[in-house]
Amino acid sequence: MEMIDNALYSALELSAVPQAQNDYRPQQNGSKHTTCASCPSCPDFWMGYGDHCYYFSMEKKDWNSSLEFCLAKGSQLLMFTDNQEMNLFQSFLDKDFYWIGLRNNSGWRWEDGSALNFSRILSNSLIQKCGTIGKDGLQASSCEVSLQWACKKVRL
Repeated sequence: MEMIDNALYSALELSAVPQAQNDYRPQQNGSKHTTCASCPSCPDFWMGYGDHCYYFSMEKKDWNSSLEFCLAKGSQLLMFTDNQEMNLFQSFLDKDFYWIGLRNNSGWRWEDGSALNFSRILSNSLIQKCGTIGKDGLQASSCEVSLQWACKKVRL
């Protein structure tokens, strides 16, 4: 886990420097992480974890512009499949919030149409229709706010 945390931190703090291989993958027993020369790699400035590549922006955009950026890169705004994946990303966040692929359209739904069913989202207003992730979990925001964003795609 320590190597993953360092890779995540490096991806955020050093994203202007191309990542060498971006191919850290858990071994079958899950106790160690190894570099896999024959594994698919992630594009420059993307961080690899498991079967996915992740991009964390340094700049800020509104939710729709963030979604357009991810789609143009063959990815989607970050969607979590469970609490474990969400907790992994929460663990390296400090004070920043990142747009993720979550919106309130007749209930909180991920961009693939599935319902948010493993966590709650903090919301202070009815106009907060777009989802973010921060160190304290999921939080709603007005979609027009400029924030950093995170994209996720399957390794090719």
